[in-house]
Amino acid sequence: MKKINKVKINGLNAPLAIDICKEIVIDWSKENICQMHYQLEVKHNGKCIYHEKKQEEGKKRTMITLPASLLHADRERFTVVLFIEDGTGQVIELEKEFYSINPRIKAASWITRLDNPIKKEYEYFKEERTIILERLFRIEKKPQTAFIDLSGLGYYTLKINGRRIHDTYLTSDVTNYDNAVYYDTFDISQSLVQGENIIQVELGNGWYNPAPLHILGKYNVRKHLAIGKPCLLAQVTINYEGNTKEIINTDSNWQAKFGQFLANDVYIGETYIDTAEKGEAQTVIIHGPSGQLLPSKIPKVRRKKAFRPKLVKQQGNEQIYDVTELISGQIAMDISPSFLGALKVSFAETIDAAQDLDFTTSISGIYGIDDGAKSVNHDDPIIQVDCIYKTKNEILHFENEYTYHSFRYLKIEVEDCAVFPDQLISNLVAYKVHTDLEEVATFTSSNQDLNELWQAGINTKLNNIHSYFEDCSRERFGYGGDIVALLDSQLVSFDVQNLLEKVFIDFANNQTVHGGITQTAPYVGIMTHGPSNGAGSIGWQLVFPKIAHVLLTRFQSFSFVKSYQNNLEKHIDYLLSFEYDYIKYCCLGDWGSSDTVIIDGKVHTPDQLFCTAAMYAIILQAYRSLFEKLNPNNIRMERLHHTIATVKNKIVEEFYHEAGFFASGTQSSYIFALYGGLVDENKELVERNLLALLEEKKWMLTMGIFGMSWAYEILPELGQNRNIFKWLTLDSTESYQGMLESGNRVLSEYFPATPTTAVQEKSSINHAMFSSFSTWFIKDLVGLKLSGDHSLLTIQPFFAKGLHDISGQIASHYGIISLMWEQQSPGLYIAKVNIPLGIDYVVKENKEKMIVAQERKLLDGIYELVISYQIVGSDG
Repeated sequence: MKKINKVKINGLNAPLAIDICKEIVIDWSKENICQMHYQLEVKHNGKCIYHEKKQEEGKKRTMITLPASLLHADRERFTVVLFIEDGTGQVIELEKEFYSINPRIKAASWITRLDNPIKKEYEYFKEERTIILERLFRIEKKPQTAFIDLSGLGYYTLKINGRRIHDTYLTSDVTNYDNAVYYDTFDISQSLVQGENIIQVELGNGWYNPAPLHILGKYNVRKHLAIGKPCLLAQVTINYEGNTKEIINTDSNWQAKFGQFLANDVYIGETYIDTAEKGEAQTVIIHGPSGQLLPSKIPKVRRKKAFRPKLVKQQGNEQIYDVTELISGQIAMDISPSFLGALKVSFAETIDAAQDLDFTTSISGIYGIDDGAKSVNHDDPIIQVDCIYKTKNEILHFENEYTYHSFRYLKIEVEDCAVFPDQLISNLVAYKVHTDLEEVATFTSSNQDLNELWQAGINTKLNNIHSYFEDCSRERFGYGGDIVALLDSQLVSFDVQNLLEKVFIDFANNQTVHGGITQTAPYVGIMTHGPSNGAGSIGWQLVFPKIAHVLLTRFQSFSFVKSYQNNLEKHIDYLLSFEYDYIKYCCLGDWGSSDTVIIDGKVHTPDQLFCTAAMYAIILQAYRSLFEKLNPNNIRMERLHHTIATVKNKIVEEFYHEAGFFASGTQSSYIFALYGGLVDENKELVERNLLALLEEKKWMLTMGIFGMSWAYEILPELGQNRNIFKWLTLDSTESYQGMLESGNRVLSEYFPATPTTAVQEKSSINHAMFSSFSTWFIKDLVGLKLSGDHSLLTIQPFFAKGLHDISGQIASHYGIISLMWEQQSPGLYIAKVNIPLGIDYVVKENKEKMIVAQERKLLDGIYELVISYQIVGSDG
């Protein structure tokens, strides 16, 4: 028997807090094992408490429910043991330990340092050192196990005996803290020593104590988020032999100290000083947030890639550096021991003609407050800046902890100095910082433009994920519309199940009293074109049924989605409560379209009224599709069917032209009509007109975020992969390649255009909303399409003219699937596909190429399929 330990429990490599009252996901699909059948056991205290056996089963993922009688008053250890028989008869053993959640954690108290408890907003920008809370304790013998469960708001850093316990940053899951508060669990057995130990937690402001800034010039997020003073809840559980234990809770006996960050804010930056403040401080117990304590399941934010910025300019008392790629990240550097004084580090996404920083695209808003002492005025723009004060003649190591910046360029200025000192800075590093999502798809080809576009999509997505899906690194809001537009491409690119569940909960927790879904989650006050108070526009509310449908079909999370059926039903009732003639105005339409116009300072997306009406039909159909799987006999189904039919008829009556188009016939209107199923018997005419319009526009796609995403789904069905390839590789200012000309290796909020509008000039150039093409790369170009439950694979690669080879892979519940093809000779292409055992597959021909040969062999549980394609018509 071979023992390995790579099983994931609920998507976690280190499952230290599993809720055993809920369904548990056990996944071993990353193991390269030929699996003919398997046997699974869950053991507790040496006894088997769960058993299942699957014959002829290649699926390496199962969902189990443990007996309800297992509930205990303590954290319990469990062991999953899998016995897998391969094709040779060899039995392979997989083993993974996991622990149940700690039921005692609520015995701990929320604590903080006693500072001014009634500080006013205008006092926020005064220096106030970070809060450090620590606890000294002794242990007389080595523990058998030791854990700490903690939630530190807004962000925290945990150290034990002076050593940082985690390699994560911006640590703690951002959410609506009035409804949910996530805590982390660490195994600290190896960090404790016999004798004296000290636990120390430093707290940053994060999103729990944000500055009273006016984002976008008007939204003070403090008015809408669940906020409070940075605080800590923690419990240490030390287990000794003989079933004895020691528990240390956060309480007023913890010591409070002052950290070396004088200021920290998620939008502005950090101020740091190299001296500690000595003196007495009092720890107090407070109420803390009211949300339910939940164990965190999502991947944490980590520093994933390091860059050595290049010096591009030195003038006077400043240096300007180029990271060579636009990142959302942090910096670290060492400052010479001989220097005493102040440094200012500014961050920007672009530089101007004089090679000075240009902050236009990274300004998130204004300060919105006057503070003469800090030279802050109400209308001052928010510039991302770190300040460092050095007072000691020793090397100072500075690094960001509680903020991140969107930047490619940084400027280091020495205050009160005419010339930048020699060798002042060393070991300057910029880190890319984002939620550590596992990438589950790869793509490479002989076309470098395609490779760079694929990677830019990945880069930009990750730049804008920090415990939730953000729109861009300037606003940092979790817009539902952006999530919908990118949902399929996130699924094909990353392992996002746990993150999707968390984001779904965020929206559920922010649901309005009437049932509406907010524009963002957490809710920040934005409700542009929303149909009622607090609710977002209809396209942005589409996020709720769409995520639920994905969790239900892709991940078979029936019990999870079922547990939120009341929220989903409440949303349906809310949507059905509106008259069509009212709600058809309540959306922003196809946001981000190049056909957008600005009239009297207001943004008008193409055929906005029609697209909004269509979006209402789309969201109702999304709910019909969801409940057909979740609860087909629900009493709302009949009304949904009736309303959908009525709404479609009204839309057609109001907007359809007999010539075969809707409204004014923009690209967006065609895509919305087709995606919304509004065409019926006129579908072929509408499709022909769409293709004629795109041909007239020379396949320059101008749709917005929804239309573009849905176009990558609709156009391949119309045999247009050749023209999608043409669009994605188009060498034009107004294309994806135009976005990449800057060398930033990320995508922009809008397609570059000349002349630009005032809105575009100030828009983000680190924005993921047009990265939906990732889905087309894998499903249509590489040609790997999985059914919802991963049981069926459709193989249909597209052989684009000018491409000589391509390769890609995706993850499935059965293991890794890969495809590689190359052009062997003019007109002849050979594709090699590796398919794990257990997946049925079908091979489909392309329009212009026929399959002339297929060979298949089984090796180590993988079907190796070789397919030969021959051109039979014009190269497509």
